[in-house]
Amino acid sequence: MSETAKGDNVLTERTVAGVQAHSPKRQAIVAAAAELFLRSGYGAVSMDAIAAKAEVSKRTVYSHFSGKDELFAAVMMAHCALVAGEEAFDLDPDQDMRALLTDLGVRFLTLVTSPEAVALYRIVVAEAERFPELGRTFYENGPQRWISTLTPYLGEKDRRGQLRAADPETAASFLLYLLKDPLHMRCTLGVQGTVTPAEIEAHAARAVGTFLELYAPR
Repeated sequence: MSETAKGDNVLTERTVAGVQAHSPKRQAIVAAAAELFLRSGYGAVSMDAIAAKAEVSKRTVYSHFSGKDELFAAVMMAHCALVAGEEAFDLDPDQDMRALLTDLGVRFLTLVTSPEAVALYRIVVAEAERFPELGRTFYENGPQRWISTLTPYLGEKDRRGQLRAADPETAASFLLYLLKDPLHMRCTLGVQGTVTPAEIEAHAARAVGTFLELYAPR
């Protein structure tokens, strides 16, 4: 069993709960993929194995997902929706900026430091060289999704003169990196097993405060 499969298989159960507005068969397929990815990694898992685990035909799996990379993305998205909430990607520029960014930071950190997300990240790091599509899938459905959410928001704040972010995409990336470490690195390296809500809230507040100071209008 791989390191990422140690402990109870919470991701499978929580992934099913996170797949909303989809058929029971799709839920079963995503849950089966989550369990197998964590147990065996990415490369060793076949679509046949996922179909067998989900107790559906291989044809049914392909009717929902074009390939294994798309299934991996579905596992990621389901967990993100469950932990961070879809409302994390709906940013209102009329709300208080510090409060909004801090709330987003808490959601982001809660997600990326969760045992499930850390396990998926370890799989990507271990296998992306052999399976480039895995790295692209992770980036597009993980970091890039958050950057794409923040970029227009920060651009609007720059336009209003409330923030100095002429390059909002770079600013968005910088904020996420401020938020992510060192907590994410500690979890990934096994230095820290769990992160408390208090730690997450304190770090999110510090990171957002630093960001707002650096990008304050002049």
